[in-house]
Parts: sequence; C-alpha cells; structure tokens
Amino acid sequence: MLRVSKRILAVVLSIVFCAAISIPVYADAQAASSSTVFTGYKVTVLDKTTPAVNVRGRVNDRNVMCFISADDKEVGVISYNDFWAIIRKHEKVINLPGGGTYGAPPVDGKRWEEWFSDEFNKYRGLGSGSREKAVAENNAETVENYRQELIRLVNAEREKAGLHPYIVNDECMEYSQTRAKELMSLFSHTRPDGTHAGYEIIATGQASPEGAVDAWMKSPGHRAAILHETRKFVGAGVHINSNGGHFWQMYFERDPEVYANTLIFG
Repeated sequence: MLRVSKRILAVVLSIVFCAAISIPVYADAQAASSSTVFTGYKVTVLDKTTPAVNVRGRVNDRNVMCFISADDKEVGVISYNDFWAIIRKHEKVINLPGGGTYGAPPVDGKRWEEWFSDEFNKYRGLGSGSREKAVAENNAETVENYRQELIRLVNAEREKAGLHPYIVNDECMEYSQTRAKELMSLFSHTRPDGTHAGYEIIATGQASPEGAVDAWMKSPGHRAAILHETRKFVGAGVHINSNGGHFWQMYFERDPEVYANTLIFG
C-alpha cells in the first residue's frame, strides 16, 4: 500500500513540476475563442504576454512564419502553409486597373503583418491596441538613441576636419524633433505654416543614423552645413512613421538665445 502511494505521489509531483516550467505552448486554436482567425490551425505560443508587432519568415526554416516582438524576439510561430491558408480565407480580393487581382487584408489601412500581429495578440488575450502601444514605446526609445547617434556621428566628422564639436542645446533639440515630425507631412525646408525652417539639413529613406549622415556627407551643401566653422549649437530630430519610414533632421545655430526667442517662443 505504501509503495503504491509513493508512485502516486511521484506522478503528482511530476505533473506539478512540469506545469511550473515555462515551456512553449503548442496550442490548438480550436480551444481558443470562436472568433479567432486561427480556428482550425495550430500556433506555437512562445511568449504569452509580449505583444507581437510583425510577422516574418525564419531564415533557417522556410516552413514557418514567426510572430515578432518590438525588441525583435520570436513570441509565436505558425506553419507557412497555415499562414497562407489564413490569408486566402480572409483576404479581400481587389481588382487591379491593369488586370489581375490583389489580396488585401480584411481591415482597411492595415498591412498583412499588422493584421496578423493584432489577431495573434487577440488570440493570447492581450486586447486591442497592444501592438500599437508596443511599437510606440519601442519607437520612442529608438528615436532618442538615434538622435544622440546623429550628433555623435556629425561631431566625429567635424573632429576629422579639425573643427570644434557642436554643443547640444535643449531648445534646438526640441525644435529639431518638432521639425522631424513635420517632415512626414511636408518634406521641405518650408514648414507647414509657411515659415522657413532655418539652417537645417533633412533626409528621409535611410534606415539608420549612419545612413543619413553618410548621405549628407556625400552632398556638398549638406556637408558644408555639418562642417560649418562658425555655428556652435546643434539639435537633432528623428521621426519614425507607422509604416517604418524614417525622417531625419539637424538644426545648427550660432546663438540659441536668439533662436529660442524668434522661433520657438516668438
């Protein structure tokens, strides 16, 4: 009798121990909410709480598609075949003007990777808006790092030219960030209100601070601004839009007090 009790206890302890270990969950979507798009398919949940913001194929395994977090970690996996089966089931077929068709996501204004991420977040019970919040938080951290990197790279170019480094100025930084956001709606040295933006350099299309500074240094006019001999103060602005587009701006000033009184507060 005692031997049987020990076996039962061992089984119970084994079950409790396994339940306490955090392991990937291979979940059948049939068991989830009836409204999930994954009904009838299987998805591997690697992380139950971190929002997915993107979907992409795995480099070393073409048979799966991965749900990706804002910090570029896999939070879930679905087979390649199931991924495309879901697209075919939910796509809106759009006739193209020149002939042929296009399968658009069922929600207007969203790309497929956004729609899939939202549905995967919903499947895990994270609620609506979790992807957007994760993207915004990640972008805020990325933007600040990029702004500092722009200044570091520009001052490195000035050091190579034997010039003094630009001094970071709070008012210039605030103005530059405002300008970077304005560039999304009007990519011009003229601001949306019709005023001139001042002594600035701007860029878009580059995915990194290194790319932006490299493009500027290859342009005689932008290079001259970076290597200006009498301007002393700098601001840097970066904006990343919802489609992942990058807008870069740097502002150079001789006297930040004059600048502050005329452009920010005037």
